[in-house]
Formats: sequence, structure tokens, C-alpha cells
Amino acid sequence: MLDGLDAEDGLPDGSRGGEGAQDALFARLRRLGDVHARVRRDGQPSLAVLARAAGGRAKTTVGEWLKGNRLPQRLEDLLGVVGVLRDAASRRPGGITDADRDLFDDDTWRALHTAVAQGRARLTGETVRAASLGRPHDGCQERRGSPDLPDLPRPVARWEPRKLGVHPAISGRPDPGHGAAFVLPAYVPRDHDRRLRALLDRAARDGDTLFTVVQGDSCTGKTRTAYEAVRACLPEWDLAFPKGSDSLLALLAADVIGPRTVLWLDEGQDFLTGARGEETAARLRGLLELPGPVVVIATMWPEHRKALLTRPERSLRDPHAQARALLTSGVVVHVSADFPADVMRDLGRTADPSLSTAALTSRDGALTQTLAAGLELVAFHESSDSVPACYGRAVVSAAMDARRLGHGPELSDVFLRAAAPAYLGEAQRAEAAPDWFRQALAHAGTRVKGVVAPLGGVPGPGGMGARPGTRRLADYLDHHGRTTRSYLCPGAPFWEAAAQGAGTAADLDALADAAAHRGRYRVADDLRRRAAEQGHASAWADMAQFRRDRGCHPEAVALLMKAHAAGDTGALMTLADWHLEDENLDGALGLVPEIVRTNDPQSLLYLAQTPGLTGGDAEAERFVLRAAALGDAEALTLLGRRRMLAGDGAAAEGLFRQAIAAGDAGAAFELARMKLADQQDVAAAVAAAEQAAELGDFFTMAIMAQLVIAVDAPEGRRMARQAADLGGVSPAHTVRLSGWENLVRRQGLAVLADHARQTEGESAGEAVLLAAAEEGDLHVVAWLAQRRRQCDDPAGAERLYRRAAEGGYAPALLSLAWSRKEAGDTEEAERLCRTAIDAGERSAVGALAQVYEERGEPDRAGLLILYGLTPDGAAAGPWLPPREGHEPDRGHNAIGGWITVVRAPAD
Repeated sequence: MLDGLDAEDGLPDGSRGGEGAQDALFARLRRLGDVHARVRRDGQPSLAVLARAAGGRAKTTVGEWLKGNRLPQRLEDLLGVVGVLRDAASRRPGGITDADRDLFDDDTWRALHTAVAQGRARLTGETVRAASLGRPHDGCQERRGSPDLPDLPRPVARWEPRKLGVHPAISGRPDPGHGAAFVLPAYVPRDHDRRLRALLDRAARDGDTLFTVVQGDSCTGKTRTAYEAVRACLPEWDLAFPKGSDSLLALLAADVIGPRTVLWLDEGQDFLTGARGEETAARLRGLLELPGPVVVIATMWPEHRKALLTRPERSLRDPHAQARALLTSGVVVHVSADFPADVMRDLGRTADPSLSTAALTSRDGALTQTLAAGLELVAFHESSDSVPACYGRAVVSAAMDARRLGHGPELSDVFLRAAAPAYLGEAQRAEAAPDWFRQALAHAGTRVKGVVAPLGGVPGPGGMGARPGTRRLADYLDHHGRTTRSYLCPGAPFWEAAAQGAGTAADLDALADAAAHRGRYRVADDLRRRAAEQGHASAWADMAQFRRDRGCHPEAVALLMKAHAAGDTGALMTLADWHLEDENLDGALGLVPEIVRTNDPQSLLYLAQTPGLTGGDAEAERFVLRAAALGDAEALTLLGRRRMLAGDGAAAEGLFRQAIAAGDAGAAFELARMKLADQQDVAAAVAAAEQAAELGDFFTMAIMAQLVIAVDAPEGRRMARQAADLGGVSPAHTVRLSGWENLVRRQGLAVLADHARQTEGESAGEAVLLAAAEEGDLHVVAWLAQRRRQCDDPAGAERLYRRAAEGGYAPALLSLAWSRKEAGDTEEAERLCRTAIDAGERSAVGALAQVYEERGEPDRAGLLILYGLTPDGAAAGPWLPPREGHEPDRGHNAIGGWITVVRAPAD
């Protein structure tokens, strides 16, 4: 703490008797304390209740306020206390006395608090800031660089919550006058608040740099959590809020993010993706290496963070290496989606109208979603059936589908206008007026409950004004669409609009993947070509793989070479693999010199690990060493594995620990396995598995649990439970997890169930799975269905499969289709397969083809495998190859499904 400053109010010790506003404020606080003493005798609110109303302040702090010994730093906290005491005083016999009536006037408190705050700023503001930086004030101004830079840092106290992206809330009042106001209810802290504030306090105290990700689903209060923590812990710091990657890079280049500055990255994934995402991540990593104290705080959905942390397959280009390294170095604070039942009960009786209304109308503790009008937003969207509201609903539906299918957050009007007809009936399209799109945007821009609109604007450069022709879907509708529309595939106008008006090359490529997963191969090919022509190199490679799978070899090779020329470092590795698959070793060896010249670490590791492509073990070792020298953590792990196999455990452990420090979770797995296998060192193995979990790899925890449980059963069970919980993700949300994460969770549950079965009997093992199923884990429901099937209970299996499918678990649709096909009901099997295709289930195209095969329609099956479906889901006719003229010479199932070989149909 700086000398002469009070920790709470920031006032010089000797200034309390000075200005009249300050004296008046402390006098009113003491009067408020007298009121509390009177109502407390009637059993009215304790200091604990007042502390909660004050945004989670300590009881002793609130007690000091009411004695007039300390000034509340935040006006909102003070008004929360005033509101509770007003409510308590009004319930006493006789109500609020005339002598105390003025004490509960919020405007008077606001005026006095503002006057004192302004006086404090004049007295201490610039002097304190300059002293804390250890340099003259003029030097601080020089650090800020050019005044023309957008989004320059400014004091935290000057930032309003709405300017930092905090959602306003429902007012909870019946009078319409509050509808247009920015309502910020009293803050209710939870466990994650205490963790985040401890991190910020430590960074400020120790002078460290800190990167933290405040993670949570839509409308869970991520931004409000971060705002309250920064205001409480770093009130005298500066804060910079860049509105995009360009602004952030400009700030970093100008070196204006100095000590005692918060860098605020709302929706952090938007800075780490796109054309400049890797550059931004690298510059942020550099910032974190500079002297502190500096805090970088980002908000992010869990699925966005997981996508950035996911390492691609060995043969693919790594698009997020820098972002993954940045996120690995950060501290994650997870914001829960719900509030405990006891807190909800207390909030139902609070004097804050926003909180009390939300608490009484929220289901399952979803307080923050209700506060942000999430439920009303969905109802508003789904009830917009009549003309012209239906046009607004169509535009919003197009935005929801675009986002869940991979498009970035910024949606162009060109795309939305062209896609909307996919969501309208014939009569609605016929009745559309010439200005239907203007009406649609007006409807979609309506603020529900005065809080949030289905479609909002995107800030322009510098964060002022909206960018013309660009919209952004409300977060809660984005979340709602992903969970309720997962079985829907948009019609042809949507895909045509995507080709015409999708935002970036990355957006085109993501939508192409979504189309391919849904059997719309022609659409995917067109979108990938457009993405490739805009500079997305890997799209050429995806087009090439598609043609190779269908026998168009010459064109596939030509497209793969285009990918290489455009900078896709994995293209030559793919071509080498093709040669090896075709038993053309000379062709693969001919590529080795060019692969080496790329100097790409992953390419070098590929050569070292692919039999036949090196001149022996010594050359393979040189490739691995070269990759390690280029900074690749996986190369260190591979070196460690080679040392371990050679019997040099000490060298192997050193390399594994280096790789772990560099962020490679695979090294933690190797270290854990070595410790347990060679030395039976359970503690060391568990520690290594926990390091893997910290790096996002819970699979290591699940695998090691199987081995540890034989040596230390309680510890093994704990590890299995941690893997099953996936680091705190609620089982009810696992339907949204990736296939890899589902495998991890199932592996952990399998370990628990097997141990229970072996030690307590068959029923105990079944109980473990039943408990997970009852929590809403749809993957486990499908797993139990499979067990019923194996136990000759087809009716019970089908009942469970339907339960999983109705909950949104698409693979269960294929299990149902298999059951219907076995029962001879091929029409229902076809319907289920088509639903699974529209849901994006990869193997569903192969499943449908097998239905056709067994129904005696092999030509139809072959056409489906080779050419897929039209944009509207009908069978597509021959269209490959579109340009080069190479006829497919073979057809086989590359979808990973049920058919092994399908003959290519004749044109």
C-alpha cells in the first residue's frame, strides 16, 4: 500500500475533516448505522445480509461504513445497503420516520458520493499514479504514445460497466420508465469471484504479470465477474479495451500497456482467431514476459477455449499453435451457470427488484440468464410468426444456423438477406414487400425487455458507432440455437448465401466442413474452393483428399500441390502418405528433400516417425533434434521416449519435464507411465497425470487411473472421477462436448464402474452408470442402451436410445436406425439416418448407403457415397470432377461408416 492512503477509501489520512461533502457523507453513514442498530433489535438484516447486498464485501468492511470510519468505494455497493435498510425500516411499526426519510433518498447519496470521489481524484489521482509508476507524470503521458491510437488506456474508475460489455438486466419494476435504463443489480459473489480476486490481489502485491481466462457459457456473468473483480482489486490502475485485433496490435506495438494496466479482452477468442489471430497471440505472449504488474483478462466460452487448445492430427497444419501456448500459460476461472438453491431462496426476498424478480422466475438456478432476458429473448424469437415479424425471425434463424455451423460472430447483411428465404414458406415469400429486409432488421433489432436484441450491431473502428452492413447474434440465442437446432440442416438458399456472403476465408472453410459432415459434398467443395482462392491453404488439401477418396487421383495430386504452394506445411506429408498407401516407396522418398526444406517441426517429426523415410536411426534422431531446436515441445517428448526405451531414465525424465513446461501434455503421460511402470511411484505418477490435466488432457488421468487403482484404489478412484467430470464440466452439458472429450468421460466412468463391479458386484457397477445417466449424461444413456442390447433386451435398448436421441445425442439415431433395419423397417431406418446426416453425424452417410444396399439399391448407395446429397437433402447426381475431367476409377466409403466397398456407378 502507498503511504498515506487508506486501503478502502483511498483518501489521505489527514483529509477526512476537510471538504464539506466528505463530512456530510460520513455523517449520513453514521445515521444509517443508527438505523441498522434499531432494526437489528427487531431481528432484521444482519451484517452478513448487508455484506451480500454490498456486492460481497466483508462484514467488517460494511460495519466500518456504518460507523463512518470508511468510505464505500463503489456507489452501487452503498446503494445496495441503503436499499436493504430502507426495506427493513419500512416494515417496522409506523414505517420510516420523518426524521429518517431523507436518509433513504438514493439521489442524495449519489450526489454526495460523486462529489467526494471527484475531490479524491483531484487530490490524489495523477500524483498517486505517477508515484506508483516510479516516474514523473510527464513520462507517463509519453508512455501512452500517439493520441491518435484508438482504445488508449484510461483509469479503471472512468470505465462504465456497459462500455466494457457487461449485460444490463431486467429492472424488475412494473413501471415502463425503467425499461430503457441500464440496470445493474447488486452483485452476488460466488466461489469463482473469490478465486479471481485472489489472483488479481496477488498480481498487484507481487508485481507479477497475469493472464487469466474467465470462462463460462452464454449469459453466466463472465464479464460482470471480471468487471467487479477489477473494480474491487485494481481501482487505481489503468484499463485498455481494444475492440479488435488491429487495435490490440497497435496498442502493443506502441508500448502503451505499461505497469499497473489491465488489458481487457472481452470475447477473447475473437482476438485469437482469424487472419491475425496467431500474430496477436504471439504479441500477447511477449507482453507477458515483460516486467509487471500487468493483468490480461479475457472472457471466453468453454467450447471456444477447447477449440483453440485442441491439437490437430499429426498430418494437419496447426492453425492455433501460438494461441494454444498462450492459453496454456494462463489461469482459468470457471464461472458456473447456476446459483445454489439456498442463495436463490435468499435472493427471492432481497430488496433489489432485479434480483428478486429473477430469483423468483428462474429455473434451475439460471439467475444470470434470466437477468439478461434470455428466456424472454427466446420466446420473442419463436413467437414471431406473422408478417412482417416472420421475416425478422427468418433472418435471426439464419444467423443462429450460421453460428452453430461454424461462421464467425460477424454476419453480413448480404448473407442474412440471401439466406432468409430458407426459413420462409411460399405464402410468406409471396407476401414480402419490397422493403421486407428493412422490416426484418427492425424486428430483429428490437430490445427484449429493454435489455438485448436478437441481432445487434458490431462496433466500428475505435469502438464508436456500428459497422455498416454487419450484425452479431445475441449470445443467449447463439447458445439456444446450438442446443435446440442440432438436428436441422438449412435448405439450399442458406448454402447459396454462404457462398455469396460468408465473411472470411475461415468462415467459408468452417461452413464447408459443416456441409461435408451433412453429406452436402457439392456445397462443401464449392465453399472450400472459394476459401482456398481467398488464401485458406488447407482448403485445397481438403478438396484433394475428397477426390482421392473417390478415385480422381491426378486432380487430387494437383490440388494438393496447390495447397503446398499456398503454404500448407502438411500437404507434402499427405502426399507422402498417399504414396506409401499405394506401395510407392520411391515416390514418398522423392518428397523427403522438399519436406526437409520446409524446416517445419511437425514435418521433421513425421519423417522421423515414418518407417522407410529416413536413412536409419541416426538420421531420425537428427530430425527430432532439429525439431526440438525449432522449439517444438512434442519433439522433446519424442526424444524423451527414445531415451526411455534406451534405458536412460534420468535423461528421459529431464526431457519430459522440459516438454511439460513447454505445454505438451503427451510428455506428462509418458512421465506418469514411466514412474508407475519402473518405480511403482504412485505419487509421482499421479502428479504427472495432474500436470496433464492442467494442460487440458484428462485422457491421461483416465488411463493412469486404471493402472493406479490396482496399487492404490482410493487414489485411482479419485483420478477416474476427475477424468469423468472433465475438470468441472457438468454432466448435463456433455452432449456439447467433442468426441474426444466424450471418450475421456466414458473412460473415467468405465474405470469407476469396473472397480465397483469387481469389488461390490455387478449391480454396483451398473449403479455408477445409472447415476451418471440420471444426471443427464446422454452418452452414458446410449452406453446403457448398448449394454441392454448385449443382454438380449432389444426393447429396453431401443427405449434408452430414443431417450438419448431426443435429448440431442445424434449417434443414438444411428443405433436406432440399425435396430429398425434389423427389424425390417427400412423406411424408418432411412428416416433416422437422414436425421443423423442433417445433425452432422459423420458416419450417417455410410449408414444410409447400407440401408440402400440391403434394400437392393446398390446404384443409389454408390451415388450417395460418391456424390452425397443436394443442398435440400435429395440424392445428388454425378458432378465429380467439376473441372479437370478425370473420371473416378473407384468408389469406396471414406466416411468411416458401415460400407467397405461401393462400386462407382456409370454415368
